[in-house]
Amino acid sequence: MAKMTGEENGSQSNGGEQRLVMEVEETTTVVETVVHKDVGGSSQLDSIKELLDDVEDQIEQVRAQAEHIIEEKEDIQTTLEMLTNQDQLTGLSEVDKEEVKVVVERLNSRLNSVNVNLSTSRTSAQQDSLHSVNRAIDTLIFQIQTDTVQAHLLCSQYLSAAGSDIDHPADVKFEQHLLGCTAEDQKNVKKRLLGLLDHIKVLAGNSITESE
Repeated sequence: MAKMTGEENGSQSNGGEQRLVMEVEETTTVVETVVHKDVGGSSQLDSIKELLDDVEDQIEQVRAQAEHIIEEKEDIQTTLEMLTNQDQLTGLSEVDKEEVKVVVERLNSRLNSVNVNLSTSRTSAQQDSLHSVNRAIDTLIFQIQTDTVQAHLLCSQYLSAAGSDIDHPADVKFEQHLLGCTAEDQKNVKKRLLGLLDHIKVLAGNSITESE
Protein backbone atom coordinates (compact mmCIF):
# COMPACT_ATOMS: atom_id res chain seq x y z
CA MET A 1 0.00 0.00 0.00
CA ALA A 2 1.60 3.24 -1.17
CA LYS A 3 2.04 6.03 1.30
CA MET A 4 0.45 9.36 0.51
CA THR A 5 2.81 12.27 0.51
CA GLY A 6 2.02 15.38 2.51
CA GLU A 7 1.49 17.32 -0.69
CA GLU A 8 -0.90 14.73 -2.09
CA ASN A 9 -2.67 14.51 1.25
CA GLY A 10 -3.04 18.25 1.38
CA SER A 11 -4.32 18.34 -2.17
CA GLN A 12 -6.95 15.71 -1.45
CA SER A 13 -7.90 17.48 1.77
CA ASN A 14 -8.38 20.77 -0.05
CA GLY A 15 -10.51 19.06 -2.66
CA GLY A 16 -12.74 17.62 0.09
CA GLU A 17 -13.11 21.03 1.66
CA GLN A 18 -14.02 22.53 -1.70
CA ARG A 19 -16.66 19.87 -2.28
CA LEU A 20 -18.01 20.45 1.24
CA VAL A 21 -18.17 24.19 0.73
CA MET A 22 -19.90 23.79 -2.63
CA GLU A 23 -22.47 21.39 -1.18
CA VAL A 24 -23.22 23.78 1.71
CA GLU A 25 -23.56 26.72 -0.66
CA GLU A 26 -25.90 24.78 -2.96
CA THR A 27 -28.04 23.69 -0.01
CA THR A 28 -28.22 27.25 1.28
CA THR A 29 -29.25 28.51 -2.14
CA VAL A 30 -32.06 25.94 -2.39
CA VAL A 31 -33.37 26.85 1.10
CA GLU A 32 -33.33 30.57 0.31
CA THR A 33 -35.23 29.97 -2.94
CA VAL A 34 -37.96 27.98 -1.15
CA VAL A 35 -38.28 30.68 1.54
CA HIS A 36 -38.63 33.39 -1.09
CA LYS A 37 -41.32 31.39 -2.88
CA ASP A 38 -43.24 30.90 0.39
CA VAL A 39 -43.05 34.60 1.20
CA GLY A 40 -44.26 35.51 -2.27
CA GLY A 41 -47.17 33.07 -2.10
CA SER A 42 -48.21 34.35 1.32
CA SER A 43 -48.14 37.93 0.09
CA GLN A 44 -50.29 37.04 -2.91
CA LEU A 45 -52.79 35.19 -0.71
CA ASP A 46 -53.06 38.18 1.64
CA SER A 47 -53.76 40.44 -1.35
CA ILE A 48 -56.48 38.11 -2.62
CA LYS A 49 -58.08 37.89 0.83
CA GLU A 50 -58.04 41.68 1.14
CA LEU A 51 -59.68 42.01 -2.27
CA LEU A 52 -62.36 39.49 -1.30
CA ASP A 53 -63.07 41.44 1.89
CA ASP A 54 -63.54 44.59 -0.20
CA VAL A 55 -65.91 42.75 -2.54
CA GLU A 56 -67.92 41.47 0.43
CA ASP A 57 -68.26 45.03 1.76
CA GLN A 58 -69.46 46.19 -1.67
CA ILE A 59 -72.03 43.39 -1.80
CA GLU A 60 -73.40 44.38 1.61
CA GLN A 61 -73.67 47.99 0.41
CA VAL A 62 -75.60 46.85 -2.68
CA ARG A 63 -77.92 44.74 -0.53
CA ALA A 64 -78.53 47.68 1.79
CA GLN A 65 -79.35 49.93 -1.17
CA ALA A 66 -81.68 47.30 -2.62
CA GLU A 67 -83.39 46.92 0.75
CA HIS A 68 -83.88 50.69 0.94
CA ILE A 69 -85.43 50.76 -2.55
CA ILE A 70 -87.78 47.91 -1.63
CA GLU A 71 -88.88 49.76 1.51
CA GLU A 72 -89.49 52.95 -0.47
CA LYS A 73 -91.53 51.02 -3.02
CA GLU A 74 -93.66 49.46 -0.27
CA ASP A 75 -94.24 52.88 1.33
CA ILE A 76 -95.35 54.37 -1.98
CA GLN A 77 -97.58 51.39 -2.67
CA THR A 78 -99.20 51.76 0.74
CA THR A 79 -99.82 55.45 0.12
CA LEU A 80 -101.47 54.72 -3.22
CA GLU A 81 -103.64 52.03 -1.64
CA MET A 82 -104.72 54.45 1.06
CA LEU A 83 -105.68 57.05 -1.52
CA THR A 84 -108.39 54.65 -2.67
CA ASN A 85 -109.87 54.79 0.82
CA GLN A 86 -113.43 56.09 0.59
CA ASP A 87 -112.80 58.37 3.57
CA GLN A 88 -110.13 60.15 1.55
CA LEU A 89 -112.48 60.63 -1.36
CA THR A 90 -115.41 61.95 0.69
CA GLY A 91 -116.62 65.25 -0.69
CA LEU A 92 -115.38 64.61 -4.20
CA SER A 93 -117.74 64.34 -7.13
CA GLU A 94 -117.99 61.09 -9.05
CA VAL A 95 -116.00 62.65 -11.87
CA ASP A 96 -113.20 63.68 -9.49
CA LYS A 97 -113.18 60.25 -7.86
CA GLU A 98 -112.80 58.63 -11.24
CA GLU A 99 -109.95 60.96 -12.08
CA VAL A 100 -108.15 60.06 -8.85
CA LYS A 101 -108.68 56.37 -9.59
CA VAL A 102 -107.17 56.70 -13.06
CA VAL A 103 -104.11 58.54 -11.73
CA VAL A 104 -103.60 55.97 -8.95
CA GLU A 105 -103.76 53.13 -11.48
CA ARG A 106 -101.23 54.87 -13.70
CA LEU A 107 -98.85 55.45 -10.80
CA ASN A 108 -99.27 51.87 -9.65
CA SER A 109 -98.35 50.68 -13.10
CA ARG A 110 -95.21 52.83 -13.10
CA LEU A 111 -94.29 51.67 -9.62
CA ASN A 112 -94.71 48.00 -10.50
CA SER A 113 -92.29 48.44 -13.39
CA VAL A 114 -89.57 48.74 -10.74
CA ASN A 115 -88.50 45.27 -9.66
CA VAL A 116 -85.78 44.67 -7.10
CA ASN A 117 -85.21 41.14 -5.87
CA LEU A 118 -83.34 40.64 -2.63
CA SER A 119 -83.05 36.98 -1.77
CA THR A 120 -82.72 35.82 1.82
CA SER A 121 -81.76 32.25 2.57
CA ARG A 122 -84.70 30.63 4.37
CA THR A 123 -85.75 27.17 5.42
CA SER A 124 -89.19 25.93 4.37
CA ALA A 125 -90.48 26.63 7.89
CA GLN A 126 -89.14 30.19 7.79
CA GLN A 127 -90.73 30.69 4.38
CA ASP A 128 -94.10 29.52 5.72
CA SER A 129 -93.78 31.85 8.72
CA LEU A 130 -93.01 34.83 6.48
CA HIS A 131 -95.99 33.98 4.29
CA SER A 132 -98.26 34.02 7.33
CA VAL A 133 -96.81 37.37 8.48
CA ASN A 134 -97.35 38.90 5.03
CA ARG A 135 -100.95 37.69 4.98
CA ALA A 136 -101.51 39.35 8.35
CA ILE A 137 -100.04 42.61 7.02
CA ASP A 138 -102.28 42.40 3.93
CA THR A 139 -105.23 42.14 6.31
CA LEU A 140 -103.94 45.21 8.13
CA ILE A 141 -103.68 47.19 4.88
CA PHE A 142 -107.26 46.26 3.99
CA GLN A 143 -108.30 47.36 7.49
CA ILE A 144 -106.58 50.72 6.92
CA GLN A 145 -108.80 51.29 3.88
CA THR A 146 -111.98 50.53 5.80
CA ASP A 147 -111.46 51.46 9.45
CA THR A 148 -108.40 53.46 10.48
CA VAL A 149 -109.17 53.26 14.19
CA GLN A 150 -109.26 49.47 14.19
CA ALA A 151 -106.26 49.44 11.87
CA HIS A 152 -104.31 51.54 14.37
CA LEU A 153 -105.17 49.07 17.13
CA LEU A 154 -104.17 46.06 15.03
CA CYS A 155 -100.94 47.68 13.85
CA SER A 156 -100.03 48.53 17.44
CA GLN A 157 -100.57 44.91 18.47
CA TYR A 158 -98.36 43.74 15.61
CA LEU A 159 -95.65 46.22 16.56
CA SER A 160 -95.78 45.10 20.16
CA ALA A 161 -95.31 41.53 18.94
CA ALA A 162 -92.34 42.74 16.89
CA GLY A 163 -90.65 44.08 20.01
CA SER A 164 -91.42 47.79 19.64
CA ASP A 165 -91.68 49.89 22.77
CA ILE A 166 -95.40 50.46 22.49
CA ASP A 167 -98.07 50.31 25.17
CA HIS A 168 -100.28 47.64 23.62
CA PRO A 169 -100.71 43.91 24.20
CA ALA A 170 -99.02 41.84 21.52
CA ASP A 171 -100.91 39.78 18.98
CA VAL A 172 -99.81 36.32 20.12
CA LYS A 173 -100.50 34.55 16.81
CA PHE A 174 -98.63 37.21 14.84
CA GLU A 175 -95.75 37.02 17.29
CA GLN A 176 -95.46 33.25 16.86
CA HIS A 177 -95.31 33.59 13.08
CA LEU A 178 -92.80 36.44 13.30
CA LEU A 179 -90.48 34.52 15.62
CA GLY A 180 -90.40 31.77 13.01
CA CYS A 181 -88.91 34.19 10.45
CA THR A 182 -85.25 34.98 9.89
CA ALA A 183 -83.69 37.84 11.87
CA GLU A 184 -83.47 39.92 8.69
CA ASP A 185 -87.16 39.36 7.89
CA GLN A 186 -88.13 40.29 11.45
CA LYS A 187 -86.24 43.57 11.13
CA ASN A 188 -87.86 44.36 7.78
CA VAL A 189 -91.35 43.55 9.06
CA LYS A 190 -90.86 45.87 12.01
CA LYS A 191 -89.77 48.71 9.70
CA ARG A 192 -92.78 48.14 7.48
CA LEU A 193 -95.19 48.18 10.41
CA LEU A 194 -93.71 51.45 11.68
CA GLY A 195 -94.25 52.97 8.25
CA LEU A 196 -97.85 51.73 8.18
CA LEU A 197 -98.48 53.18 11.63
CA ASP A 198 -97.29 56.59 10.46
CA HIS A 199 -99.66 56.40 7.48
CA ILE A 200 -102.55 55.40 9.73
CA LYS A 201 -101.94 58.37 12.01
CA VAL A 202 -101.98 60.75 9.06
CA LEU A 203 -105.20 59.27 7.70
CA ALA A 204 -106.98 59.00 11.03
CA GLY A 205 -106.06 62.44 12.27
CA ASN A 206 -107.88 63.37 15.46
CA SER A 207 -109.95 60.17 15.49
CA ILE A 208 -107.06 58.38 17.23
CA THR A 209 -106.09 59.25 20.78
CA GLU A 210 -102.74 58.46 22.38
CA SER A 211 -104.33 55.76 24.55
CA GLU A 212 -105.55 53.79 21.56
